[in-house]
Amino acid sequence: MFKLKKKSNIDYAAPHIRQQAFRMRLLKFYKEIEFNDDVYNHNATMILKGTLPYKFVNEIERLRLEHEKKKKEKWEKIKRKSATTMGLQVRNIVANAVKKAL
Repeated sequence: MFKLKKKSNIDYAAPHIRQQAFRMRLLKFYKEIEFNDDVYNHNATMILKGTLPYKFVNEIERLRLEHEKKKKEKWEKIKRKSATTMGLQVRNIVANAVKKAL
């Protein structure tokens, strides 16, 4: 039987829009890990203006992707077990208390 190929999602946005979206993703990640506002403002300005060399921008992007991967794995683990490690410990305590009460 004839199968239809799935079309790939083509991004029709202008290049400057894609570049700005990329920079905003970097800034969102950077804001999560940087707690000194003065340092953040200085570095964020360099990223937004494009004055930071691409070598360093690519390193930041690599770190962002690693962070996203770890975060996704963490939530997959929580989803599988339906609880965090603390939640599992509480479940065990309650289960032990119920067993002792019987």
